[in-house]
Amino acid sequence: MILALDIGNTKIKWGLREQGLWQSQGSMATTESDQLVSLITHHQPRALYVANVSHANLNQLINHTVSTSKTPTYFLSGESPLPPLVNLYHEPQALGVDRWLSLFAARRFQEGPLLVINSGTATTIDSLSDDHQFLGGIIIPGLDMMTNALHLGTANLPPVHSERGEEWPRNTANALSRGAIEATVGAIVQRYTLLNEISKNPITVILSGGSHSIVSQHLFISHQCIDNLPLEGLGFYIDMKEPKSNH
Repeated sequence: MILALDIGNTKIKWGLREQGLWQSQGSMATTESDQLVSLITHHQPRALYVANVSHANLNQLINHTVSTSKTPTYFLSGESPLPPLVNLYHEPQALGVDRWLSLFAARRFQEGPLLVINSGTATTIDSLSDDHQFLGGIIIPGLDMMTNALHLGTANLPPVHSERGEEWPRNTANALSRGAIEATVGAIVQRYTLLNEISKNPITVILSGGSHSIVSQHLFISHQCIDNLPLEGLGFYIDMKEPKSNH
């Protein structure tokens, strides 16, 4: 089996892949380093593929864990070639690998122009053209980060977790939750409008990330929801790089 690790800001999502299929998947907090070590040592993968956007110390931990077994280990970045995608980022090495892999996965699922949204700790909204060019995108605080920033930056606003919120909020918690949701939806609509102005074909909108179900309830633009896009991108990358075998 081959182990894929998508290391985000707060969670590590993992999958065991064989013959182009996920055999099992799971997640853990990024603080649970002991669980990460146990995962690797228990499964003894024949190769390990890692996308890490946030915790360099975990790369060191992974390298140390596989040093005895000499398991081939590959760390992807925003510079990793993901054909047919063309990276137009000014500094490709500065592009978050989670965004890059999400676009790669989205292209495998859909042709034509794409708007790809990952709503997690941060929310990223990225655009891919008909001819596979990554045009660029924006990063805004995630739903909880928005409400938490207002709580920390003001005297009397309470801490809340973003939920649906009523249409006409009549308490502070709902006002914060609804405000974060509408700010996110507004940003998505703006990026959709800009991409629509330069696209000849209909745009496919894809949502992913831990908060995508909340955003989906309020996004009136037609869209699809796909779980764990960066991990899916890692899976497709593994399929591209690893020869088929009977291991």
